[in-house]
Amino acid sequence: MAGPTVLRDTRGMVARVARLLFVAWFVLLAGVLAVARVDGWTAGCWIALHVLVLGHPTLLAVEMLLARRVAARNAATKARWRDMLRAVIREWFESTAIFGWRMPWRSNAVEDHLPRTSRGLRGVVFVHGYLCNRGLWNPWMKRLLKLDRAYVAVSLEPVFANLDEYVPQIERAVRRIEAATGLAPVIVAHSMGGLVARAWLRSRATHKRSDGTGEAARLITIGTPHRGTWLAGLGRTPNARDMRIDSPWMTALVAQEPPTLAGLITSWWSECDQIVYPPPTGVYPGSEAKQLRGTGHIAMTAREEVWNEIRRRIDY
Repeated sequence: MAGPTVLRDTRGMVARVARLLFVAWFVLLAGVLAVARVDGWTAGCWIALHVLVLGHPTLLAVEMLLARRVAARNAATKARWRDMLRAVIREWFESTAIFGWRMPWRSNAVEDHLPRTSRGLRGVVFVHGYLCNRGLWNPWMKRLLKLDRAYVAVSLEPVFANLDEYVPQIERAVRRIEAATGLAPVIVAHSMGGLVARAWLRSRATHKRSDGTGEAARLITIGTPHRGTWLAGLGRTPNARDMRIDSPWMTALVAQEPPTLAGLITSWWSECDQIVYPPPTGVYPGSEAKQLRGTGHIAMTAREEVWNEIRRRIDY
């Protein structure tokens, strides 16, 4: 049943940096506890402990408040206060598991799966987002493995590159799925990954078809800044600049996409997304739009509704 092993990420910059940050966090926490044991719990110790233990959820709350304010200023859908509280808690849990465990230590724990039994059964290509790697998808890859369904998950590197530079990696992943199954895959993409998938579809449409159809069975995007995101205006990396609202890259992409593309996309979005906002930016115009109420940016990848969508699309 086991398929070929995953194409290893020889650089793995995201995993290495995440490991270093985790070790640094652990050392700092141990240091604070050691100082407190000797000198007692001074104000400085309590402040340091708060930053190390509760700094993450505090930052998430600030980010969601900022997103809500920008949404209100743009007359977009605002998060309800009780939904924001729930979103912060969920996001804290999910992002800690992903950035503290899956990405640094388990990014290659679940290998790509291309079994001989794949022929005639639709497979999945997983594409992660900004500052992430393939470890994001471990739970869903394990589910597909149990079903003996084909999948390939990429790790987009170099980390800070123009979005077009990632297109060849999507092409290789899709070709592997097509070779194993004989069918176009369902592409599941989170955040920036959805824009990379659109750029890949544009490249195939330009060189192979005029209408852009038949390249993928479905593009399921989760928290993708289809129209850019306000937050990217604060970024200085090439891929962050590409994701700015009305950026030259975004404008060129939209101008070159076929009108039929909207019918290929399902856009999952949330009014509590603290990365992609104001909310309309998370929906591709004219696409099937589905809301995940009270859910943060990373936590959207753990919602059962999205998994059910994937199952439905690969069995369609």
